Amino acid sequence: MIRMADGPQSIMFNGVRRMKSLLRRVAPRRRPKGAHVYEDLYEKHGRELPPTVSVGDGDFDLIGAIELGILTMEGLRPEQTIVDFGCGTGRLAVHLIPFLDGGAYVGIDIAQSMLQKAQALVSGRIPKPRCRVTWQKQTDHRFQIEEASVDTVCAFSVFTHMEHEDAYRYLKAAQAIVRPGGRFIFSCLPMDLAAARDVFVASAGGPLEERWAQIRNVTTSVDLMNAVARLAGWEPVRWYRGDEQNVRVPGRTEMWGLGQSTCVLEKAAPPRHP
Repeated sequence: MIRMADGPQSIMFNGVRRMKSLLRRVAPRRRPKGAHVYEDLYEKHGRELPPTVSVGDGDFDLIGAIELGILTMEGLRPEQTIVDFGCGTGRLAVHLIPFLDGGAYVGIDIAQSMLQKAQALVSGRIPKPRCRVTWQKQTDHRFQIEEASVDTVCAFSVFTHMEHEDAYRYLKAAQAIVRPGGRFIFSCLPMDLAAARDVFVASAGGPLEERWAQIRNVTTSVDLMNAVARLAGWEPVRWYRGDEQNVRVPGRTEMWGLGQSTCVLEKAAPPRHP
């Protein structure tokens, strides 16, 4: 029973405390072997599908070029260091690596099968890159990268496929590796896009166990992703709507749209002391 003297903040705190206690009691003590949902799903996806299909629908090369266009519009320079988080089979990498000259590219993915296909694609198309290229398999939110060494992290079509709590964990962890003033750029499916609403309705047609038996598209909203990003320590700078032709693609005269909406975040610089 809640005493009349308890205010709203006290009621909320007690409710959160009780929920945490309940979750500790019902949560498994140890994760079963092979129970990493994202890794298992993407490994299966990467093994069974061709590399141009396993990362999603659409024109493989054009989408990679549009993603590079967003990065260059947001100030990415050839000499900088960028982490391609969720690099998949190299859709962005084959465009981004030739752009970098003296900089560094780090491709990260949760699935070894995807990484192997990305490396093979890049090696075939770009035998002598002018930047440092490294590949990493990462199965949790902890980045194995030196602190404050990265100018930009991009995550195209990554948060589209995970729960918001996990997006928050990666965003918070990325704070450590990005330099002050650096960027985190990600795409997602806000519900103000007609395509996102279609995805949501289609997903709602199946039960929970079916949704997570395969890689699913998780819809969201601009307000929610802004709130998650701020909670993780980032400041939203701007959004590119996915249903608008708002991206300049290097080497092309017309403007293009990505399909998913893209959010640009910035890491605040430390305060200056007099």
